[in-house]
Amino acid sequence: MPELPEVEVVRQSLNKKIKGKIIKKVIIKNRNLRFKVPFYFERSLHKQKVVKVERFSKYLILYLSSKKICLIHLGMSGTIHLINEKKKGLITNTSFYKTPNLPNKHNHIIILFDNLKMIYNDPRRFGFFEIINDRKSLKKKFKKFGPEPMSSSFNINYIFSSLKNKEKKYKKFFVRPNFCFWNWKHICK
Repeated sequence: MPELPEVEVVRQSLNKKIKGKIIKKVIIKNRNLRFKVPFYFERSLHKQKVVKVERFSKYLILYLSSKKICLIHLGMSGTIHLINEKKKGLITNTSFYKTPNLPNKHNHIIILFDNLKMIYNDPRRFGFFEIINDRKSLKKKFKKFGPEPMSSSFNINYIFSSLKNKEKKYKKFFVRPNFCFWNWKHICK
């Protein structure tokens, strides 16, 4: 499963390559991902400019010129490949995970820009794409999530308030997804 650092690398790659570009066409080869890709998906992206690419947790967030948002989750085995039509290169993967070049199978979604293709590949199909109508709806979707690990709100006060009045042993508490990469034994003595 792609972990947060890898998703951040993908975000940086996409922001560098597709920010400011206009989506010319969307091709869906397989709608049966974790959640079925809706039939309005292509229409929602068509002729939209990608304003910026951000990340929250393991979600990639494509902000579009229509104020709509394309949310992408890579699932367990999803990768995003960029193919530049002018510069045919062997390395297409936007991350360091798995194969560096585009596989022949499991290419489910293709987003076309001028001289550039963004291809979503996912053998297990646990990833998904979702259209969110506005920033308010996006905020509501992420309301129950904890803070970003690198944000200022993820600090010692947050940790202590999360542990306060808990009956769990600290080891079970820190195996939760938000804490799995931290070692906080010295705090919980």
